[in-house]
Amino acid sequence: MVKKELLELKEVLEKEKEALINGAVEEILRWASYKARLANYLKDKEFTPEEEAILKEIIYINERNKKIIEAGLNFVEEAYKFLTQILYEREIYGKKDIKMDPYLISKSA
Repeated sequence: MVKKELLELKEVLEKEKEALINGAVEEILRWASYKARLANYLKDKEFTPEEEAILKEIIYINERNKKIIEAGLNFVEEAYKFLTQILYEREIYGKKDIKMDPYLISKSA
């Protein structure tokens, strides 16, 4: 029986989500470490049908957290590109022949 550990992992993922939304980096790292230990413990265990259902919920929550992380990384990358472009244009202010390679602004378009 590993129901206790599965429920604990589910709770950790919910706390990780809150930390992701709040941008609490130290907390995110702490939950990631704890999540890894629980997942490592569970990896070779046999599950009852009830535990399998909990595992499906865990997989869903983990995928949701992954999407939050990806969205945050995309935002940071776009902000970096935007700032770099502004600084680059400012550095060569006054030159009309500025040519920049095209780049993807958003993957969601």
